[in-house]
Amino acid sequence: MKDKKNIVFVSISNDLYGSSKVLLSLVLKMKKESSDFYPIVCLPIEEGPLKEVLMENDIKIIEMPIVKLTRSMLRFFKIFSILKEYFKAKKIFKRETLGKEIACIHSNTLATLFGSFFCVFNKPKHIIHVHEIMDRPWFVKYFFATIMLLFSNKIVYNSFATEKFFNKTCPLLKKKSITILNGVDRDSNSLSKKERRELRLEIFKANEENFLIGLVGRFNRLKGHNLLLESFKDLSLKFSNIKLCFVGSSPKNQDFYYFSIINRIEELQLKNKVEIIDFQKNIYPILDALDVIIVPSTEPESFGIIAVEAMLSHRAVIASEIGGIPNFITHNETGILFEPNNKEQLNKALERVITNSNLKEELEENAYKKCIYSLSTDMMFSKFTSVYNSIT
Repeated sequence: MKDKKNIVFVSISNDLYGSSKVLLSLVLKMKKESSDFYPIVCLPIEEGPLKEVLMENDIKIIEMPIVKLTRSMLRFFKIFSILKEYFKAKKIFKRETLGKEIACIHSNTLATLFGSFFCVFNKPKHIIHVHEIMDRPWFVKYFFATIMLLFSNKIVYNSFATEKFFNKTCPLLKKKSITILNGVDRDSNSLSKKERRELRLEIFKANEENFLIGLVGRFNRLKGHNLLLESFKDLSLKFSNIKLCFVGSSPKNQDFYYFSIINRIEELQLKNKVEIIDFQKNIYPILDALDVIIVPSTEPESFGIIAVEAMLSHRAVIASEIGGIPNFITHNETGILFEPNNKEQLNKALERVITNSNLKEELEENAYKKCIYSLSTDMMFSKFTSVYNSIT
């Protein structure tokens, strides 16, 4: 029996938002179904739900300093601090992998340079899995395009929007890149009517007459919390039964945006109509309890995984026509798209779903079928297996 090839995944965080969920799906599928590959996951030295799930599933973990590369670091050229942390991480990595031959390092984001640096002077092949569209400040996209070109054996984009953005920035990337759409599987049963009724009352203080509008995601600049809040204010004057629900947390040391939303809710006198709950490890019961999911991104998101999770929950999705979202949402067929930052279009889209139950049900059924047939974890893992085999 041949030995399995070790694939090392590098994550910049221990959370369970978009890119971390994709990493987890790949790792669990590899552990369960692959006879060729063995997963090892490098994590920053901190606690979090990703680490918890990996430990529950007996996945080999290496905890080490992993620098999350930010725009400010690049703006002020903090390369020495990055290199300092890299050498700390390399020492731990070498110790933890002693005796294990590493076939490939899979960097799960552009925001870590560990794999890029390590593979230059060592044997492993390097895959950069791109989950970002970075266009500000202007030089950032050229920096990352250069890293991908010089320090990877293969580039995997998570959407055609991401592919278009970087391959247009540097056409030379086309030769070593491939696009694999994120795969998402629902890992829990839908709520029964009784469970749904009880959860709505417990978490959102809502009864069956309420229409729950939800935004699930980090509190940050690009998610569109303010846009949806202003839209909700308009609609609440027209529909007395609607409630707004924000689900998520702030990035580490960036809770100022969260508090700005809290202040705005008070200014608009909406405290009785808006509920905020923290990050949920199992998001599907929450999605089941909501009536419509809004993804009002104000800047391009490379994919938008919450939209797929909502579709798997048989929930209608209204989303900005930006970034990777139009890759899997067809307007008026599997969801409703609106022009980014356009409050009037968002208002109209929401009003259509609130007042037309037949439209809502049609969108939900079409969306669910789309996910099952073309956005599964099995499909994603099969394509990644081909990539691993091609370079190792």
